[in-house]
Amino acid sequence: MKRAFLKMYQSALVALLFAMLPVFLLAQEHDENSAPVRYSTASLCGNYGAVAVYGANVARALGFEVMDGHGKITGAAFVNQPGPNNTRTVANIGISGTYSIDAEGMGTMSLTIALPGGGTANVTEDFVITKSKAVDGVEIATEIQDAQEVPSAVIDDSSLVIHTYTLRGNPRGCSAHGGDH
Repeated sequence: MKRAFLKMYQSALVALLFAMLPVFLLAQEHDENSAPVRYSTASLCGNYGAVAVYGANVARALGFEVMDGHGKITGAAFVNQPGPNNTRTVANIGISGTYSIDAEGMGTMSLTIALPGGGTANVTEDFVITKSKAVDGVEIATEIQDAQEVPSAVIDDSSLVIHTYTLRGNPRGCSAHGGDH
């Protein structure tokens, strides 16, 4: 009796596995054929809050950068940095430049920083899109992380500068005439 029950149980299990096999195969086929997320200059589109950290929290910058979806960047920030005699100073900077990006969401920003006192400095930042949302078939970055290739152009320090950019507001595509965000 036990043997007959086990044989029937095994047969039912084998039948169930064969019945479910097409479902598993279809699910696997769908995963393999799913298109990977692809990025382009249009993926950087909007007004991004920007937070920069200099070295081991030596200084911090807070500001914004507007990316127009066509490779141009403008923005501004203020930098809280070490001052004389163990004080802190706040300096305002301007930001302008361009960016390029590959299909995997990694790219480069080439920026000109307008320094206090009228000077400028050129910096290059390598970035990666860490979060995005699809809008009308285009992946729009909602969060970007970067690292500056050269030491700080703003503070007198050889600190590594890293930024986090977070899209402010809802993601939407940029118009043909540039970002209006």
